[in-house]
Amino acid sequence: MIESEGTALPAPELLASADRLRSRNPPFALELRDPAGAAVRVSAGEPELTVTARTPAGLAVLANLGELAVVEAYLDGDIDIDGDLVRAMELRPLLRGDGVAMRVWSVLEPALRGRIRTNPQVVATHYDSGNIQLLATDDEYALYTPGVYECDEDTLEEAARRKLERVFAALRLAPGHALLDIGCGWGGQMRFCAERGIDVTGISLSRRQLEHARNELASRGLHGDARYADFFAYEPGRRFDAISMMGVLEELSDYRTVLRRVSEWLKPDGMLYLDFAAVARRFQVSSFVAKYVWPGAFRMVHFPQFLSAVDGSPFELVAVEEDRRNYYLWTHKALERWVSRHDEAVAMSDERTYRVIRMLGASTCFIMSPRSTRATAYRVLLRRRQDGARLGELVATPGAPARRSAADYIPPIIRRALG
Repeated sequence: MIESEGTALPAPELLASADRLRSRNPPFALELRDPAGAAVRVSAGEPELTVTARTPAGLAVLANLGELAVVEAYLDGDIDIDGDLVRAMELRPLLRGDGVAMRVWSVLEPALRGRIRTNPQVVATHYDSGNIQLLATDDEYALYTPGVYECDEDTLEEAARRKLERVFAALRLAPGHALLDIGCGWGGQMRFCAERGIDVTGISLSRRQLEHARNELASRGLHGDARYADFFAYEPGRRFDAISMMGVLEELSDYRTVLRRVSEWLKPDGMLYLDFAAVARRFQVSSFVAKYVWPGAFRMVHFPQFLSAVDGSPFELVAVEEDRRNYYLWTHKALERWVSRHDEAVAMSDERTYRVIRMLGASTCFIMSPRSTRATAYRVLLRRRQDGARLGELVATPGAPARRSAADYIPPIIRRALG
């Protein structure tokens, strides 16, 4: 049912938009408003969301209902969205897909121009934003990946510390060991390990993040080597006891090359920890993310393809754990913190940057929520084989049990989810 409120008649564009939305069976009631304040309700019941066109340009976008156009109108302030922005993500299937050419180019450009040429600009798009994202992270270690939550009430700080403790133990680190932290971010993992006597090196393509990481280490009298380096060009000239890659594989995306290079930097029997967001279908990247957040080769990890790469690498799969609930709780709590610090964020940057990160947080929170099946997340632990051979090169000894593939180590509940 469509209801008009107030004395002013709604703009024709608003009525057309409401008709289109209603015909697509929205999952909850919402209200649309035009620049003059006239309102139209879509579906019966109390509206859970109000979308207001502030300008004629915003009204035109609502009439068209293109997905990327709606997001850009929100970023530019042409429309406002009042209510739960995570809940608003349920409306995405009702919008018209656009930005296809831009998404295709985001995949082609790194292939055509080369990753080493395109990666610095890609990383700077999101991470060289004056470190404004720190307003949404835990206050102790500034992790930009999910912590580990034992209960829903755990804070960002509690979950972050628990994660670092578990990763430290999983990597079998001890004082004097050497760790490489790929994509070291603001240096939280580096600092945690340096506090425990680890010889830690971190690499990143974000100069602002590296500056923060170095300052944090120096202010605490800790030693750590935080370097500006591209993963695909980096040559450490040494081997490490362990390597960590938290939320990095999505941006590197070439799993076979990644595992090959990392294996060359690890000592025999060395451990590799990874965590990442994952999808069952390849190249599932929204137009918004491809244009405004990670415009290069970024894509959530295609887990079957990753497992195939592990089978063809010198690594053995030690453990895999589903991380979806942790991812959801982390993004939910980070988004709440970000919204509560709106005025600080705008003072550090501007309203548009605040809205970009709010949109990113809400969309990520939704796809990891129980209401969505679009994505999941994993924590993975690999061990480099002593002989360095790939699984396909190993010849079974007569009478010995057949060697298992990486997929054989996946817990049944995760295997069923993968189909």
